Amino acid sequence: MKLRGDVLKQIRRKRGLSQTALAEGICTQATISLMEKQNRLPKMDILTAICERLNISTDRIVENEVSGVNDTFNQVVDLLTAHEYTKAEELLNKIKIKRLESDFDKQRYYYLLGMVQVENNQIDDAIFNFELVLTQFATTSANIYMAMTTAGMALACLKRHDRERAIRLTNRSVKLIDNKKLIGSLHQWASINEQIANLYLDLDDPDSAIEMAKRGIELCRKHDSLFLLDELYLCLGRAYIAKDDTKQAKQALEIAKSLSIARRGTLMEEDIQAELDKLN
Repeated sequence: MKLRGDVLKQIRRKRGLSQTALAEGICTQATISLMEKQNRLPKMDILTAICERLNISTDRIVENEVSGVNDTFNQVVDLLTAHEYTKAEELLNKIKIKRLESDFDKQRYYYLLGMVQVENNQIDDAIFNFELVLTQFATTSANIYMAMTTAGMALACLKRHDRERAIRLTNRSVKLIDNKKLIGSLHQWASINEQIANLYLDLDDPDSAIEMAKRGIELCRKHDSLFLLDELYLCLGRAYIAKDDTKQAKQALEIAKSLSIARRGTLMEEDIQAELDKLN
């Protein structure tokens, strides 16, 4: 693999970040300097964390990436977002865990596998893989996967009807994302807010669901991104329904419907319309 330090420097400056700001919580400023001036390739977990902070894929600054594992992980994330869990599982099964070199890649693998399993109601397997992330890789650089895994564990506990533990884990995941030192991309921050908002909704706490959904919506608007906006507004509408606030619910659901059509055609339209029908 060959690092394009000149491209890294250009993107960093475009984001308005100094070398020190880009390095904070990930590596030293000297590491960034070596990457930009001498094309020095860092460890994979550092490289991935830097790319996530810049909200770019690694192939933007790395040429001839041999493993292609990041591309596979990104495809799995896209499939999970589209609720295509069978295809996501098929892709993950193609990854050979023994060939993953960095702890960060292993962390991502077990988290994504756990999310596929919890959505397929393989709860015991999901909890096992989530626990691997939270115990074996707890010392990996402070990234958002720790919060996402904690929220995933909360969802697994909720499906197991362990409500008290689900509440504790959901609240813990909020505390984790309130730690501004966590490293994550825009898509990951939007995802964790949407995930926690829906958890609170399932835990009969619509006020907290509204707060988290609004956080995600504000984040997406700030970065001019449509990513998950339809699902965030759908969650917001459901939370307002739970509070018997018909006016706010209808407004949020109408926005969700328009965004859903813009993002992915009619994929979610029936779900949103079903919520709108409840208001009539």
